[in-house]
This record gives sequence, structure tokens and C-alpha cells, in this order.
Amino acid sequence: MIRTFIIEDDFRVADIHSAYVSKVPGFEVIGKAHTAAAAYEAVLELQPDLVLLDLYLPDQHGLELFAKLQQLPRGQKIDVFVISAARDSASVKEALQLGAANYIVKPFSQVQLADRLIAYKEAFQRLAEKTDVSQADVDRVAALMRGSKVESMETGSAKNPTVEAIRTYLAKTTDALSASEVAEGLGISRATAQRYLSQMVDRKLLHLELQYGTAGRPINKYRNHRHSSI
Repeated sequence: MIRTFIIEDDFRVADIHSAYVSKVPGFEVIGKAHTAAAAYEAVLELQPDLVLLDLYLPDQHGLELFAKLQQLPRGQKIDVFVISAARDSASVKEALQLGAANYIVKPFSQVQLADRLIAYKEAFQRLAEKTDVSQADVDRVAALMRGSKVESMETGSAKNPTVEAIRTYLAKTTDALSASEVAEGLGISRATAQRYLSQMVDRKLLHLELQYGTAGRPINKYRNHRHSSI
């Protein structure tokens, strides 16, 4: 299990994030903190694998706390997902310079966070399984850490939250939907929706239909198989 700690000043939002993380297979939330001071002490004690870090904390800016965590001994360093409403390029740049595994802008959906956590887990597992790595391994892990490519999404498993979300969403309508419609409905990128939809068709979890218009290329539309379980 990937032991995850949440640092968020808003108690309600922290609970929501905790619920999101807990629904992703392979992750467990081991604690929450609402101030930088409490978070630092808890991280030292609990030594999580991953921290979800808000930037707007009441006693210290989140990036200052991040920099402090980076000064821990090598064996105690942790991975950090920055989760913030801060959209300025300076904050993003500094977070990446400090080594953020991901930067997620609020507000976001459960599916969006799950997609990035799944990508992170893939990278985490790849490194855990190897003692020596090739350049190709490094490139794949770097891509996964940024969530830019998920090579194994376990689309055949109902435990995958994105797969489950797509099937549940499609079950709410009798119409076949395009990747753009699924993406908009679930609050994920079109590229992510298309990637999952294509693999789900390959695994025979969904049925692909071609919708022809008056001109141009046909549009791919997707629907659940009539007898598929949700």
C-alpha cells in the first residue's frame, strides 16, 4: 500500500481528498494535518510515501514547507503532489524545481486525482521491482510520475476507478457517447477519456459505434454492452 498523508487547511476539503484517495486501489490515508507545523511533525513521525500538499496554509506557505521536507535525510524523503488553487507560473515552476511528482490545480474531480494516483503507483511499483534500471526504464518512470502516460491501466479490472466511472456514466444514458462527451461529463481530459475508451473496447468492456454525419470522418461513439455488469 502507498501510505498517503494529506496537508490541507480546510477540514472539509481534507476529508474529501481523503475519501478520494481511499477509493483508489493500492493507497491508504495514514493521516491529515491542517497547518504546516503539525504537518511537519506528523510527516517525521509517520514517514508516508506520498504527501498531498496544499499551498495556502495558515502558518506557512506550502512551498516553504515543501523545501523544508526536501532537507530531510535521503532515506526519509517523500514524494509530493502539490494540490492548490494557485495557478501562477511562479508557484508551478517552484513546485517542479523542488521535485513535485505532480501539480494538480483546484478544483478537480475524483477521476482526475485517481488518474494521476494510478500513474504514480505504476511508477512507484516499477522502481520497487528493480535494482538496476535502463534509460528506457527511467524514461517510462519519468512519464508516469507526470501522469503523461499510463501503460497499464488494468482496464479489465472493476477496481480501476476511471473504468468504473466511465461504465457508470455510460449506463445513465441509452445513447452512445463520444470521447469528448465522456470527458466533459467526468471532468477529465479528452486524451485520457479516449485512452481508456479505446482500451475498454479492446477488452470488450464497451461497444464501439461509428456515427456518420453529412460530411467528414465518422465519429466514434461508445456504449456499455447490453449485458455488461456495472
